[in-house]
Amino acid sequence: MAAWQALVELYLDQGRAGRVKLREGTGRFSPVAALWPLSQVIAAGLHVGRLTGDATVSSALFAVLEQHRVRRGDGYLPFPGQGPLYFDDNAWVGLDQVQAALLWGGATEASNAFADQARRTLEVVAAGQVRAGGVRWREAPDSPVNTCATAPAIQLALRLALIDEGPGRAGLRAFAASADDALSRQLRRDDHLYADHVERDGRVDHALWAYNQGTPVGADVLWWRLEGDEARLDRAAATAAASLRHFDTPTLWAHPPVFVAIWFRNLLALHAVREVPELMGALDRYLAAVWEHGRDPTTGAFDRGGIGRYDNGGSIDHAGIVQLLALRAWPEPWWPDIC
Repeated sequence: MAAWQALVELYLDQGRAGRVKLREGTGRFSPVAALWPLSQVIAAGLHVGRLTGDATVSSALFAVLEQHRVRRGDGYLPFPGQGPLYFDDNAWVGLDQVQAALLWGGATEASNAFADQARRTLEVVAAGQVRAGGVRWREAPDSPVNTCATAPAIQLALRLALIDEGPGRAGLRAFAASADDALSRQLRRDDHLYADHVERDGRVDHALWAYNQGTPVGADVLWWRLEGDEARLDRAAATAAASLRHFDTPTLWAHPPVFVAIWFRNLLALHAVREVPELMGALDRYLAAVWEHGRDPTTGAFDRGGIGRYDNGGSIDHAGIVQLLALRAWPEPWWPDIC
């Protein structure tokens, strides 16, 4: 697909000995991308790979990921050898590893290896859980507890619980339940939307970001798949409806596309099991606007028309758009596998 090919050409460099580098922006002098952008480019590659059957680039990017691994341990740093460790970044990596396990499928050696990696990554993420149950943003004494760390951590644990039918499932469920209770108690608002974070002194930052509405929806879908509790889908549907009212196309345009992608991909997972009214229309309107107004037809970069960006934009936001274009092309029976 054209958008994925543009991402590869614009942001991936093949250096010495065939080593791939992911750059933050375009041009040979752009800095190397951090772990968070890398995780989303890997996700884009996996979503495209499901369509094409070609995992070549994704495999190369997982090799790049290993350069971020904590020395003599598990977990991944923002840059090789540079901390602090961010628990949300590691949750995204874990979800990539689960997505890879699902892509390879079945009880194959590659699938099992990725699932094992995801289990080790979850152990790192779980170390960020505070006594109240939420997951800290980063490894620092003053770190807040964030929706962007807690909800993906729940998703990762539940994804692994669906894979693990043995005695380990109870521990995965217990962690997810504790984190879910904190997320609901501290960050879910009366309007069914989720605030950004809670400070250590209890002050809540009520900023609303698209991705923070998607991940709790995805978590509730996984709870339903694990336990069959329809109330979970009711809660997910309430958040999906409230977020679709809040994030109309003009509002979404100002958000970083990577946030929009995470939101939509989780709502698609809900739509696979319970219809989400207005979802497909909202997704198609956004993608049409991105292609018509946000894309530079000369370079293929998505940096036109005032489209939102995460920090300086570049590879991370391009990856979000690729994710959505790929998922829109997935047949609906695949949607439950969206991570």
